[in-house]
Amino acid sequence: MPFDHLLLSGCLVPDKTSHTEDGVEVSLKRESGETVLFFHIDDQSNPNCKLRQILGLDQEGMPMCDLIVFYARETERIICFVELKGGDLDKAKKQVINTYEKFNKLVQKSQSTFTPKTYIVFNGGSSHNDIKGFQEELKNKFGEGNYDISRNSDLGDFLRGAKYQPKGKRKKGR
Repeated sequence: MPFDHLLLSGCLVPDKTSHTEDGVEVSLKRESGETVLFFHIDDQSNPNCKLRQILGLDQEGMPMCDLIVFYARETERIICFVELKGGDLDKAKKQVINTYEKFNKLVQKSQSTFTPKTYIVFNGGSSHNDIKGFQEELKNKFGEGNYDISRNSDLGDFLRGAKYQPKGKRKKGR
């Protein structure tokens, strides 16, 4: 089972719900009734993680995202593929999609069910048109509401299904 592989592959980061890489951070404040597990899967910055080999991503130049976050609340199960990026959103998109596709092949064999999501946190400059194109590709792969490209480091609202509203922005009609 893929979850067994995650738990036993050296990727689990016990009792942590945040991660920083190259000056980009993602975090989540666990609420009552939630289970949240962070798996730092990028073997370039976490050499103890053997998930790359398990998924067949151990060939030179094969893109892989930074984290897999497992989120559970009541009967809901989400596996979120997270990439922290200082700039190249095209590369980030390829990393999350490739990891999801390889992971999903493994999951299909076990007939496990989960909602796949992806969250890309970036702090680099990209044009609005570039981001819209990347979002369309992510929507096609993960489904409506199951993807986001954001400068917001808080992963909690996204996993819980809330829409992100930047501070100081108000809805029309108020």
